[in-house]
Amino acid sequence: MTFDITGLLIFLLAIVPGFIAQQARSRLVPRSLRTQSVVEETGNYVFNSIVVHLILFASLRVTLAVFQSVIPASLGAAIAQKQLPAWAWQHRYLIAAYYIASLLSGCVLGVLRGVAERDRRIGSWLADNRFLRPLLLRLGVRAFLEEAPVWYEALRETTRDERTFVEVRMKQNGGFYTGELKSYGIVPDSEPNKDFLLVNAAYKKQESDTYVSLAADGVLLNFADAESISFIKETIA
Repeated sequence: MTFDITGLLIFLLAIVPGFIAQQARSRLVPRSLRTQSVVEETGNYVFNSIVVHLILFASLRVTLAVFQSVIPASLGAAIAQKQLPAWAWQHRYLIAAYYIASLLSGCVLGVLRGVAERDRRIGSWLADNRFLRPLLLRLGVRAFLEEAPVWYEALRETTRDERTFVEVRMKQNGGFYTGELKSYGIVPDSEPNKDFLLVNAAYKKQESDTYVSLAADGVLLNFADAESISFIKETIA
């Protein structure tokens, strides 16, 4: 068995659109802090890439058929005659245009996935699909099927103009903190240690005291140290 560097290069280039899609998705849906296996991470890249290439191949095939191009026939002949590198160089501009289109399509797919998963539409559909759910579980691709943590569903901001303000009662008479929720780690509900960051924070020792603003850029707290958290969502005009 010989090592084919050309085949490896083609494979790596083929999954780049899937990598870009995953990164674009992560911009809209916070990435879980749970360490993903190599199989799961690669499976997500490959899944995204397959979707991108299927759509582009179908679109390109229809376009070439409409213009009655001989490119598909010449490609088949080049593969049969093992002259694919020469064919690729002859059609290098078409290949470059296709590759650029695949990168852009990967970005669009990632955004669409992020928007849909942020509202849990994809996960709910796949979890109820009796054909796709077993396949994804067998491949080790669980990112679509995981339920969002309860606290994340409560605190996440559903629109760009929405802000979440919290009041935290600390354990062991540690006082009260309040402020705008800036960021937090995404971990399962079963994980007690979940860090979160408050900005424009204030503190008081007793419930009857008055809040005093803290001279700090932010306050980093942990869910494990909090007895309870109250929150209010406001839309900033």
